[in-house]
Amino acid sequence: MPSKPSLKYPLSGAVLAGGRALRLDGMDKTQLRLGRESLLSRTLGILNSFCAETLISSNTLKQHPQGRIVTDLEPDQGPLGAIYSCLLKARNPYLQIVAGDMPFISACGLTKLWQERKDFDVIIPQTPDGLQPLAALYKQSCIPAIAKQLKMKNFKIRRFFHDVRVKIIICSDFPDIYPDHTFLNINSPKDLQKARSIYSKTN
Repeated sequence: MPSKPSLKYPLSGAVLAGGRALRLDGMDKTQLRLGRESLLSRTLGILNSFCAETLISSNTLKQHPQGRIVTDLEPDQGPLGAIYSCLLKARNPYLQIVAGDMPFISACGLTKLWQERKDFDVIIPQTPDGLQPLAALYKQSCIPAIAKQLKMKNFKIRRFFHDVRVKIIICSDFPDIYPDHTFLNINSPKDLQKARSIYSKTN
């Protein structure tokens, strides 16, 4: 298993902590716990281990000791609008995005994206389930393409990819860095049960 990064990079990290968990009775998924920490605190801790700046995309939180709050510039634009707002507010050219409901994301898996950034605007993992746009690295050079897409009210993240330089990281090529459950996200009670089962076996 690759070691954790030992220094901070000139990189901003952002946890997407908005969204409503409709299939989890509307609960705040970021406050779910698999161990002692909430998902939000765990993810922020990972980003803080290698990012020079950490942001929290939220329209409800007022402040948080582990990161700077960024609210959406426009309402109801989904994760793409949140990514856009964070890119505009980030103090570094690259922004590592992580959804707030991914309990098994790792520092070594995210820093692999940073290491592959040269000459690209989006560096994105791909698993057998497809691309993982909510665990990807975005450069501020994406801002014009995203702004154009938001203006057209097209909120599908991948639609702007044809206007920028994208590098896809095939996760199966790096099994030590990306175990099968790395990008598991919690959208339903079944997902939560699965996450707790994996956590109990790996901790």
